[in-house]
Amino acid sequence: MMKDLHKKIMVFLFAGILIALPVLTFINLPSDPRPFSENENRTLSAFPKASLETYLDESFMKGFEDWFADRFFGREGWISFKNKAERLIGKTDINGIFTGGDRMIQIWKGFDEEFIGKNLNAINKFTDKNPDLPVYFLLAPTSQEIYSGLMPSSAPIGSQTELYEYCKNNLTGAEAINVIDTLKEHSDEYIYYRTDHHWTTLGAYYGYCRAAEQLGFQPLPLSEFDIEEASDDFHGTLFSKTLDYGVTADIMHYYHPKNEDLKLTLEIYDGAETKEYDTFYFREYLEVKDKYSSFMGPNSPMMTITTNNEGPSLLIFKDSYAHELIPFLANHYSKITVFDMRLVNVGISRFVDISEYDSALILYNAITFSEDSGIRRINMK
Repeated sequence: MMKDLHKKIMVFLFAGILIALPVLTFINLPSDPRPFSENENRTLSAFPKASLETYLDESFMKGFEDWFADRFFGREGWISFKNKAERLIGKTDINGIFTGGDRMIQIWKGFDEEFIGKNLNAINKFTDKNPDLPVYFLLAPTSQEIYSGLMPSSAPIGSQTELYEYCKNNLTGAEAINVIDTLKEHSDEYIYYRTDHHWTTLGAYYGYCRAAEQLGFQPLPLSEFDIEEASDDFHGTLFSKTLDYGVTADIMHYYHPKNEDLKLTLEIYDGAETKEYDTFYFREYLEVKDKYSSFMGPNSPMMTITTNNEGPSLLIFKDSYAHELIPFLANHYSKITVFDMRLVNVGISRFVDISEYDSALILYNAITFSEDSGIRRINMK
């Protein structure tokens, strides 16, 4: 008797959930047809186009499932619960992210030589075309390379040191800068965020110090900077893939040179217009999820930094790892022009005369360089 009653209660509860969740979902639909999820750092799916054609090819139903899944009531809580449950039963890879030792690590399984070869060929062609321009190549490792010991020995991970050596050996004109060994020497310091794929400002500082040896200037010691704690609740890109609050939130720091005589102008071209600023730090982003954009703003096609230094000029091709390193470099250059080739679809000669620059730096993190082909546009006319 009690057994039957228990079964009926469970059936009613399950039925109630099946009815309540869709109802709550539609009651709480956001007014924006394509809202932005700050925690996941992405725009949610749009409602699919309804037509006889989309119904017959089943694309409408697939689109509706994606749309509904993106708006499911309590969705982020369910995702977080699911990921925690999977981790409890021993799953170590959640959406390509390993979590261990109070740290999230983006899993990278290795590189394709043919793909990398095409990227390197583009750089080689660029150096051949500009023989009087010293070009430097800095491949920044991600936290996996530095903290691989935290990952299971059976995990199928690649060696970013091997990737660096492959690049170094196949570059014919650019000089490679090895920051991997330098960062490993400081692995017990806070050089990578726990919940984000970038190095911290301190990690970027050590990269700057190592790069200085080959770029030809003396780096400023840490004692020459006032260090500001800008935020203590940063949840970055890796958190966005797991929604796991079990890993300690990150701290973000701004490094201000004590040399108050340094003046700078930062011009950012977003593809439509150019805006001018007198700082590298955009504090309004500290109030939103995407706090990393407080470092020089979101990725943009082109930036130009001019200072009152009498130093040389530098041309940079980069991904977002450069955003924490460039403020250090600005202490040594009169002008730095920065291109994100992932966002540039025309020849750079439309914007700059390469002969006016004293050197060039290509700076990518290992994962981006092994997966993105944007650098191949460096030779577009």
